[in-house]
Amino acid sequence: MVNATNHPNAAAPKATPRPSATTPAQTPQQKFLAWYNATGQHDVLTLTRDTSTVTADENSGDTAALQRDGTTLRNDSIAAIAHPNPPIDPADWGNAMTASMLGAGLGAVMGKLTTTGLGSAFQD
Repeated sequence: MVNATNHPNAAAPKATPRPSATTPAQTPQQKFLAWYNATGQHDVLTLTRDTSTVTADENSGDTAALQRDGTTLRNDSIAAIAHPNPPIDPADWGNAMTASMLGAGLGAVMGKLTTTGLGSAFQD
């Protein structure tokens, strides 16, 4: 077969897929889920693990481990901030993060931080 370059062995150029009228746009939930699966889940799990480790260090009084693990938490936080924000209203995202971090901080102060996620910082 000869393609547009008139070279018999060259592969034919691939067509670029275009959205069709029948392909619905992604819902906000689908966009968020795609972001979470690509970036958000890793960041949340990493920061939750780091926060739990720092809390355990503080509770045990191990200042060397607290300094080391606190540095890890700081570095992982900086890395997470550099990642793309989720595809939602920035004000809503900021309010949700503020509430989650406040809950996690209060939980750590009260010795009730869990590893189930920053949104679930308090144990019963």
